[in-house]
Amino acid sequence: MMEVLLSAYLKETQELLFRVYADEIPEADRKVRSKLSHLTAWDLLGAAMFRDFGIRHVKAARTGLEKPQLTDTPLCMNLSHCADLAVCAVSRIPVGLDAEIMRKMRENLLPRICTPEESAYILAQNDKNRAFTRIWTLKEAYGKWSGEGIRIPLETVGFRLEPHLQMTAQREENLRFIQMIRDDSHIVTVCVQEAREICIEKNNDWEIVNDGI
Repeated sequence: MMEVLLSAYLKETQELLFRVYADEIPEADRKVRSKLSHLTAWDLLGAAMFRDFGIRHVKAARTGLEKPQLTDTPLCMNLSHCADLAVCAVSRIPVGLDAEIMRKMRENLLPRICTPEESAYILAQNDKNRAFTRIWTLKEAYGKWSGEGIRIPLETVGFRLEPHLQMTAQREENLRFIQMIRDDSHIVTVCVQEAREICIEKNNDWEIVNDGI
C-alpha cells in the first residue's frame, strides 16, 4: 500500500517542496520481484504527480546514462527500489533518492567505496552493516542528485555521520541529506539542494537520523 515517508514544506509559505512515497513489494522470485519493484516505483510517480500536483499524465526521458527527467513539467523526480521496497520523490527542486535493505559490510571493498575516514568509522562500529549502508545510500543519493550515478568515484565523495551528518568531500554544492531508517532493516536517503527554511513531516514508522541541519 502506498504510504508517505516524508513531506517537506517551505516554512514561510507552507508550499509543498518535495514528498517521498513508498510501497511494499510482495514476495516473488528474484527476477519477478525486481521487475515488480521497478514498475511499482513508476506507479508511485504517477500517483504522486496526481495527488500532489493534479497532473494526470507525465513524460520522462533519459539522455545517455543520465537519470530520467520529466520533460513536460518543471517538477523534478527520482525513483529507487530494493528487494522489497519501491520509493519515489517528486520535488520542486532537483532531488536524489536511494533505498536499500541493510547491506553486509565487506571489508575488502571499503577502499573502492569509502574514504579512509569513512572506512575507519565503519570498522569501529558495533553494527558495521548499518554504518556501511548509511554511507552507501548517501553516496547513491548524491550521485542520483548530480545525475552521475555510480560513475562518480565513490571513494572521493565523503561523509561524516557523527556528531551530525555532513558531506566532507566534493562539497561545492550546498546540499541537505535526510536519512530515514525503519526497524534496522531499510534505509532511505534523500539529497536536495538546500532551500529556504523548511518544515519536515515524517512517517511515524520511520526514524529520521541526523538530517544534516
